[in-house]
This record gives sequence, C-alpha cells and structure tokens, in this order.
Amino acid sequence: MELIRLEAVDFAYGRTPVIRELNFEARENEVTVLVGPSGSGKSTVLRLIAGFEAPQRGCVILDGEVVAEHGRIVWAPETRGVSVVFQDLALWPHMSVRETLAFVLGRGVGGDERRRRVDEASYIVGLERHMDTRPAQLSGGERQRLALARAIITRPRILLMDEPLANLDPPLRLVMLDEIRKLQQQLGLTILYVTHNQSETFVLGDRAAVLRDGGIEQVGPPRELYERPRTAFVASFLGRCALLPGVFRDGWVESPMGAIGGIDRAAEDGSDVSVVIRPEDVYIVDYAPFSGRVERVGCLGGSFEAEITGPGWRLWALVRSEPKPGSLLHFVIKKAVTVRA
Repeated sequence: MELIRLEAVDFAYGRTPVIRELNFEARENEVTVLVGPSGSGKSTVLRLIAGFEAPQRGCVILDGEVVAEHGRIVWAPETRGVSVVFQDLALWPHMSVRETLAFVLGRGVGGDERRRRVDEASYIVGLERHMDTRPAQLSGGERQRLALARAIITRPRILLMDEPLANLDPPLRLVMLDEIRKLQQQLGLTILYVTHNQSETFVLGDRAAVLRDGGIEQVGPPRELYERPRTAFVASFLGRCALLPGVFRDGWVESPMGAIGGIDRAAEDGSDVSVVIRPEDVYIVDYAPFSGRVERVGCLGGSFEAEITGPGWRLWALVRSEPKPGSLLHFVIKKAVTVRA
C-alpha cells in the first residue's frame, strides 16, 4: 500500500527549476532510497513531503490525504506524522540525551508517560547508558543514534533521512545502516532515505528511485535497477560498467568490439543502442572471441579490477590474479543489457 505520493509536482527556487512534473510513490513499511547526483532534487522531495515547502504545481498526498497542492500547504509539518533526520544532525549542544528527548515531546506529554517514552527511545537506539551525556561527549555513531531517537520518539509513520551518514567513516556507516534497517523493521516505519552513495542504496533499500534533473529515471528494487537499467545514466550511476555504442540486429549488437551476444533485453532490429557490460560479467579465459590490452589494474582486496581496452572501446573485468599492464587478455561476455542510445 502506498503511503506517500507526489503527483505532477513542479518546484523551483526563484527562477531555478528543481523538480519537473515529478510523479513518485513510496510504499508503507518499506525503505525507499532516493539516489542521484547533487542537484537532482532529492532533498527538495523530502522538504515537500515534510511540509517545509509547497509545490508550485501538483500535489503531495500522504495516506490518501492531500497535504499540499498548487503553492498551498494544507497540512502543517507538525500534523503530518513525519520526522526528519538531517545530514548535520542539528543536535542541541547544551542538552543531554535525556533533555533532548524530553524536549522533543513538548508539554503535551508529561509525568510518567514522558519518562517512559524517553527511556524507550534511548533503549531502542542503545543510548540508555548515556542519558546525562551531551552531544560533544558522544562518538559520531552515538550522535547519529541520538538523532534517530529524537526522530522516532514522536512515533511518526514516516521517517525522512537526508544523507544522515555522509560524515561517518565507512565501517561505522555500515554499522549504522544495519541499525536503521533494524529500527525500521522493529517500529514498522516507512523510510524515505536520500543518498548519492550506491552502496547505501543496495544495503538499505527495498526500492530505489534514481533522480536526474528533477525527474525520475527509473524506480524499482535496487538489484533490478542494477541488472536491468533502462537508461545509460541509471546503468553508470549505480556501479562500474562499460557503455558501448552499437546497432541491434537479430539478437546481437554490432559494436566497436565486434558482435556481442547474450543480450538480456532485446531492441527493435536495426535500432541504435548502448550495451551495458558489468565487470562481473566479463570472464577471462585462455581462448575467446574477444581480446584486449590491460590498461590499468586496481586492487579490490580479494580480487583485482582490470581495465581492458581495444580500438574504440574499453571495459572492466574482475580477475583473481593480478594481470600486468600491457598484457593481452582473452575474454567472453556472459551477459549484456541494451539501453537507449
């Protein structure tokens, strides 16, 4: 069931358009990741849903209710059942964990109920031993947990997260991604998570929406977007790939490298296409129809990534043994996908 829907939304800051004819849905009790380059409109989508901005055209619908439309905010932010975690966290430096959480509840919740909900939120995020600690005395991960506790203590239906892990180092980021997923499952939250990080998209998202210039290129499960992109932009944004121009003919693509088979998506005969080839779909063998010279080699830990080139083309392959730059490698292509040229 959809909980969030944007219909034909336009939004601009002054004369600069940011969102154009955007149609978007997010389902209840799922994590939907908005991914795209800087300036693609990701954070603006969150601001529209939270109620910080109103669309100039179109409408924002939450749980079947129009909350903003055509330049008008119908439901104020505090009435929408939405909480936001920002990139800079915006924690109050003079307040302890306990004081922060109690302050968020406001005067409407008092006495035993206030204490119970403060204790509950701090326990859920693992801060029960830091109740009298201020943000400056917390680690990066603990500050992140405090921001999460502050967001969930009001028991929202929707949690909006705007690149909340961007300032954490990679190992801690992975830990926090697991924590966010556990939190979502435990509380039954609907999360809309903004990032430009591909790994966060795959680890966290039930569904992903790739944004470009204020519009959506493709929506679906992250693995589907990776394996079956509809456009060259989606293919290249979600991971390393080669994009070779070609013409589709009778199940094959005529490319600068030669005829490529194993095409996972057909096109009209004679149409111009781009062929997407992922490194894991390039197999190095002793004898094969394709060959090229090793241009560069990068270490990935347990394997190597070799950049292979030939006349008018280049691609990447994952290999177990480190090849020497300049050496000749023979390979086959296990799978390729065509996208619009």
